[in-house]
Amino acid sequence: MFTFFFQKIVNIFQAKKNKRYYYLLFSIFKFFVKKKIIVSFKNYKFYTSTEKKDLSRWILKNLKQWDAKNIQIIKRFIKKYNASFIDCGSNFGAYTIPIAKKFKNKKIYAFDASKNAIYQLKNNIYLNNIKNIKYFNFGIGKKNEKKVFNQNLRDFSNSGSYRFSNKKSGKKINIFSLDNLLKKKIINLNTYVIIKIDIEGYDFLALQGMKNLIKNHNVIIFFELSKILIKNTKNFNIMFINFLKKHNLKVYNLFLKKINILLYLNQLQNLKKNKETIGDIILSNFNFSRYI
Repeated sequence: MFTFFFQKIVNIFQAKKNKRYYYLLFSIFKFFVKKKIIVSFKNYKFYTSTEKKDLSRWILKNLKQWDAKNIQIIKRFIKKYNASFIDCGSNFGAYTIPIAKKFKNKKIYAFDASKNAIYQLKNNIYLNNIKNIKYFNFGIGKKNEKKVFNQNLRDFSNSGSYRFSNKKSGKKINIFSLDNLLKKKIINLNTYVIIKIDIEGYDFLALQGMKNLIKNHNVIIFFELSKILIKNTKNFNIMFINFLKKHNLKVYNLFLKKINILLYLNQLQNLKKNKETIGDIILSNFNFSRYI
């Protein structure tokens, strides 16, 4: 009963600009609604949850698109350059779903090491009747290997924080490099490739595993700068800067303006204890147009 009424409330307030009363209703219904609620946008929709640690809860609470600015930029790049799209750390499909719906004739590649995340992604694919997403339940990294993957929700603030661990015991998950997947023709890419990487501290390792991809394609990479990067890679700042120079990767902010990466790395080093990330930067090996 609660689910039925709350779904009606969501449907009503989805189209309203003023959501003040919705926030009040959400704060009440979240304690009683146990089933999934569908949040619909213009061309796609998501199953969302009232569970506190479920990443999709943000969409339900705010009735807004996840990372709307990033997704809009990616759509413009794909259209302008006829680019392929790879989503590393797809989770429930916040990026994958709207991009696949926009470009129905393009193959969209989605990767996530979490079995739970892939289950949510599959449900959202079926919900939207999407046929052009190819999803994989393994990690993306520097090389092909197996590592312990922790997806015990009790250990994290939300379901988007599952990550690989250096522990010796536990369930191990396969990790593959994008170069290997490309070599084995598991993925087939156009000349231009857009890659979004958000894999909880494994981002730089994934970047190191796509050297040939970067060499042979024009890439635009959305890369999250987080404190876990420093923890996972010794001398991260030096290693990261050297990698950018070696592979001719220029750095941009989300306004598509070139930035000094040293300033951002310094900001990352001095983040407050209660913060994990300073957000996304864009890496590219060609001079793309700012006017997209």
